[in-house]
Amino acid sequence: MTIRTILAAIDLTPGSARVAARARQLAQMHGARIIGIHVIEGLPDRHAALPAGVDPSLLVAALEDDGHARLRAMLGEDAGLHVEQGRPHEAILGLARRQGADLVVIGPGVAQGLRERVFGSTADRVTRCAPCPVLIVRHEADTTWPRALTGLDFSEHARAAALAATRIAPGARQVFVHADEIPLGFEQSMLKVGTSQAEITRYRAARARNARRRLRESLAQAGIAGTPDIRIRPGDPAAVILAAARRSDLVVIGTQGMNAVSERILGSVARKVLMQARGDVLAVPGG
Repeated sequence: MTIRTILAAIDLTPGSARVAARARQLAQMHGARIIGIHVIEGLPDRHAALPAGVDPSLLVAALEDDGHARLRAMLGEDAGLHVEQGRPHEAILGLARRQGADLVVIGPGVAQGLRERVFGSTADRVTRCAPCPVLIVRHEADTTWPRALTGLDFSEHARAAALAATRIAPGARQVFVHADEIPLGFEQSMLKVGTSQAEITRYRAARARNARRRLRESLAQAGIAGTPDIRIRPGDPAAVILAAARRSDLVVIGTQGMNAVSERILGSVARKVLMQARGDVLAVPGG
């Protein structure tokens, strides 16, 4: 993951200052350029019943001028500024593709109305279909992240997430967590056929050792040298990651390639982490 172009999605709510500050910090750290986008949503239908004498085109022009001015104040004179109309997630994704963005920085947002409660907030929908990693910012950007946690399984997109964690937060303590989920019915069946609790405990330990070995090999293939800090925890993957995330400033997860048909895939581990993590989250699409 090389960061040369950062797209900061700014909705001009109070939380936007955190998004802008983190984008500026990362741009300085990586020598990247910043592009800012603000999307004016709901025009012209929402303002169709304007008072007599109000020119809709002048109103739109005023909104665009205000958007440019506020983006410039938040991101600086050197940033490329874009104010567009339409659905925010579509405009953000379109600009990310056209500009070849290496990273999208966005706030978590809150679902507005029935449509967003069904299909997700802007951040949720951008994350599903983005062509590059997406950073969801919740914390102030006072410092770089002291500790980064990456959720790992044995997939290629998890390996990409681990590498992205080391690139976006090179000074952070890198921790990798893997959930070893053994179906309850499987262990119950083992007991029914006479397997002792001690043997089940040894079985769990053997699984953990095997997982640790495979994960070390996977991280080495990704170019992560040294002895990585790998934590193996039993349980549901989302619950394991969220529990470990309480002590981390940045959580990194891999997501599968998404499109409109497969958006529901994000509804499992990745979406739970995106929605419930207290800190910043970096979602990294696989290959």
